[in-house]
Amino acid sequence: MNTSVLFDIFSNFSKNLFYFIILFISLNIESSLRFLTFFEEASPSILSIMMYIFLRKLSINLSNLMLFTLGILYDVLFAENIGTSSLFFLVIKYITQHINYKYINDNNEDWIYFTIIFISSFFIKFIFIIFLNMKIPDFNPILFHIGITLIIFPFIVVGIKFIYFVTKLIKN
Repeated sequence: MNTSVLFDIFSNFSKNLFYFIILFISLNIESSLRFLTFFEEASPSILSIMMYIFLRKLSINLSNLMLFTLGILYDVLFAENIGTSSLFFLVIKYITQHINYKYINDNNEDWIYFTIIFISSFFIKFIFIIFLNMKIPDFNPILFHIGITLIIFPFIVVGIKFIYFVTKLIKN
């Protein structure tokens, strides 16, 4: 076997493992936020925000197997129906990769695109849960979950830009 091919395989594996660890840390932060009394059972979806930033801002192609695994871990950790979060994450990836971004000039428009992607993906997950459980869940935690996620999105983006600015400043 050619050593450059082997090196590429190990390089891709290590990158994917690094991305998986970052997303897994985001999952754990999201689960720890559920213990705060303010969030009760509807913590913000930090994992969805990080996936959007990876796919859109950093142009990182996350593998479907990684998102499926994270979805299963998410479902087990939050005691949800197995497979619903995997569907949610894969829909976010698909919509983020296939939406046309040529008109984005401002961070506000980026927030609008994230809002459209997150709400449409959450709607698909919501419809799937309705058909799976044959009942309509309570809307208050769902609306709070969507609202707090959309409020936290700009803060996470600004935090990542600040980290990027500081590292660029240190390199110079």
